[in-house]
Amino acid sequence: MRVEVVSRETLKPSSPTPHHLKSFNLSLLDQLSPPFHVPLIIYYPINDGDESSVRGRCDLLKRSLAETLTKFHPFAGRVKENMIVDCNDDGIDYSEAKVSHCRLQKFIQESNIVELEKPFLPFNPSDGNNSDSLLAVQVNVFEECGGIALGLCFSHKVADASSFTAFVTHWAAIARGTPEQVEVPVFKLSSLFPPKDVLKGFVIPAMLSKEEMVTKKFVFQPSNIEKLKKKAVIGSTNTNGESYKPITRVEAVSAFVWKCFIDMDLSKNEGVPFKVYAASYSVNMRSRIIPPLPSNTIGNMETITAAISMFNSETVKDQYPDLVGKVKDAMRKIDSEHVKELQTTDALLNNMKLMQEQISSGQTVNMHFSSWCRFSLYEADFGWGKPACLSICKLPIKNLVFLLDTSSGDGGIEAWVSLAKEDMTIFECNEELLAVVSLLG
Repeated sequence: MRVEVVSRETLKPSSPTPHHLKSFNLSLLDQLSPPFHVPLIIYYPINDGDESSVRGRCDLLKRSLAETLTKFHPFAGRVKENMIVDCNDDGIDYSEAKVSHCRLQKFIQESNIVELEKPFLPFNPSDGNNSDSLLAVQVNVFEECGGIALGLCFSHKVADASSFTAFVTHWAAIARGTPEQVEVPVFKLSSLFPPKDVLKGFVIPAMLSKEEMVTKKFVFQPSNIEKLKKKAVIGSTNTNGESYKPITRVEAVSAFVWKCFIDMDLSKNEGVPFKVYAASYSVNMRSRIIPPLPSNTIGNMETITAAISMFNSETVKDQYPDLVGKVKDAMRKIDSEHVKELQTTDALLNNMKLMQEQISSGQTVNMHFSSWCRFSLYEADFGWGKPACLSICKLPIKNLVFLLDTSSGDGGIEAWVSLAKEDMTIFECNEELLAVVSLLG
């Protein structure tokens, strides 16, 4: 397979941003987000490689993207001093590439998809903050079949997963000629979480690792997720005597991945008398604030919660049901009262500072989970059908897990796990893990 970039340009909104929208205030949550570009690739199998048809699809994508940028005007701007986005229509990085000697369906079936997909991205996110553009897009056309792989990198400084999903959904609706089917984006988070002057000019570290990283995809089929749920019987009440809600599939899968991670780390550190393990989660607060916010509210509206497991050589380590219970307790903490506390105190700043200190000092070994399950990216139809699959490329962030729905829509989960190479060698051989997953990537 060969990927050749045939054009690069800066794509600007199709119409200028009105003067009263030229300056966009970041929210406190935006200020605290790292300037890291999150990569995503969306694959569309198309059996029409006719040159004029291919050109027509590329032109449609480009034209509709420029129009979408007029609705999402901050995405075409530039962040200034970690306080505002200068919505000056500087535009986004846009490129087109042709893929030869391979059909898209064949590529999707390749077992080493994670290693092969980097050329589909507009730039390598592993290089750190290598673009001032808040959004970058590369349209990759498979010459033999006409299939398209959309490579996207979006800056976490201005968007979380929900915001990015809203953007792609809006783009697809405009391409189909049905913009009335989607809600107009709402930009109001800076009024709920006002920016702080103390963070002016401050750059949040992206926590990029210098170690050689490996990313692999572990697929949990619905039947095996149900087995995990049954295995994770944690009693009818929590430590406060309150009834538990049913275990969700994300809780079941993430707690299991966390358990396998702890097992891996302890196997490397036999004889260590004490260790603290954390499973941190990005939690979407849109539905947890009063009144709730619509999904088309754009910006960062996530906070971090963490489950803690302390290993002591003199006691029995936490088992899987224990870890599930701790994950559930961590999730339920993020309620409307907690969100209100984040709005009215310095808890966000203090919590982030404490977590960074603990991780950097080595006191706590953290695995971070970001769930994209139940987002509607698989519904993004640009006019030639829904995507066949999504993928996350190899990332330079240690102990990071992305959870995505499987393309079949049957309730399965893909866990894209990024670990240091040495750790992955041990992790992927865990017998309990191999009993419930298929390994791809």
